[in-house]
Amino acid sequence: MRTIPALELADCQHIAAAAEAMAAQHQATVSLAICDGGGHPLLLLRLDGASPSSAAVALAKARMAALNGKPTADQEAAINGARPALLQLSVVFKEAAVAMGGGLPLLHNGVCMGAIGVSGMTPELDAAIAAAGANALPSNSL
Repeated sequence: MRTIPALELADCQHIAAAAEAMAAQHQATVSLAICDGGGHPLLLLRLDGASPSSAAVALAKARMAALNGKPTADQEAAINGARPALLQLSVVFKEAAVAMGGGLPLLHNGVCMGAIGVSGMTPELDAAIAAAGANALPSNSL
């Protein structure tokens, strides 16, 4: 039997605070979501001025990153390139999951224990804000 690491509320709050600080530096109106390794929501923040739809998209990005254990930007690139069949993954997952830049897995010793998703700005800025959050978790190794 193996032990699987799990995010706690304090971890989620720490990750969210770092992402929120990065968003503030860029005056970014985003939503951010953190989910566990099974893609279930643990924390959702919609910053002032962020569109209501960005909250749903942030969660869908986090879910995709958690369930695949890979950055959503990599999946988006694969879909736009040689792997358009990956578009079918959200149907398999049975819940909203999108392959758009801005979702990053949260890894501990190579095990995906969850993910962060950010939505509301450009894919590059969403990803940078997500990375700020992910990098705030000392055990993360992207």
